[in-house]
Amino acid sequence: MTATAEQKRHLVYLASNQDGLELERYEVRRLLARHGVFDIGFACRDDAAPYDWNLVRSLIEDADFFILLLGDTYGPMAPTGISHIHREFVHARSLNKPVIAFIKNSLPEKLQTEDQRRLSGFHRIVVQQSPYKLWHLREELMTHVRASIASPSLQKGEGWLPAALAPKPTPEPKPSVAPTQAIPASQRLARSRQLINLQVTAKVYQGGNLSLEEVLLPARLDQLLIGISQQLQNGASEDRLRSHLESVITPTVKAQLLKRHTQAHAVDDIRISRGQFQQMLKLWQELGYLECLGAGARANWKIIKPAQS
Repeated sequence: MTATAEQKRHLVYLASNQDGLELERYEVRRLLARHGVFDIGFACRDDAAPYDWNLVRSLIEDADFFILLLGDTYGPMAPTGISHIHREFVHARSLNKPVIAFIKNSLPEKLQTEDQRRLSGFHRIVVQQSPYKLWHLREELMTHVRASIASPSLQKGEGWLPAALAPKPTPEPKPSVAPTQAIPASQRLARSRQLINLQVTAKVYQGGNLSLEEVLLPARLDQLLIGISQQLQNGASEDRLRSHLESVITPTVKAQLLKRHTQAHAVDDIRISRGQFQQMLKLWQELGYLECLGAGARANWKIIKPAQS
């Protein structure tokens, strides 16, 4: 049976501050759920646990589309000097996620505070870069959200099917890996020590602007493996291993980019190419250093301990 568009479900990241938008956020989430759209975002606030950018980043990447709900405040700020929701908006745009913004039209004609000036600047950026609707009263906001969700012009992505409707996947045959014994020891050692250019991207903040920069970081494969060896002891997912390696190389990448851009005031969101990292895992597996337990999203990588003599 072929699934219809109405049967599909979608994930959205709803970005907003907490202060002053508690009820509006609740109503928007409820309306989205009625249309088969489920929010995986959470409101930014100062009185909770520290802001977890790695978690937020992964949730935005998982979402089918992105909604920005702006109220009366610019919101809690990241070390880069922009608010958390501003940073989330920039990340969604960098991924080419479908974005729609709902902007509360409540700024005074003469801006009185630094927060209002920052919010006004953010308004200008959003209006230039994404579809948006202005709102003042809650009822007006809900009318805009309802119309936007129902509009055929909103690209919500492919979506997903509930388990009861989804076709059962065909098991994929396990790829055969050449036995470690087939690789001569000298060749195995040489391949493990080869020098590669690690493909890295990062965001550079300079003069109020943001640019996505690419860096080629020379590194030896065996040294990169050492960098994640602790996580491999008990097993870890590909995403967790890549995230840890990104934290290891962050100081080096920051130093290079700040030297390249002398007027820049911050560098963050340092990412290693997913495709290249997957190739590295497969090579380490082929050389007999790692084993992969499970498949797909549940795959767990673990270091192979040498046999005791």
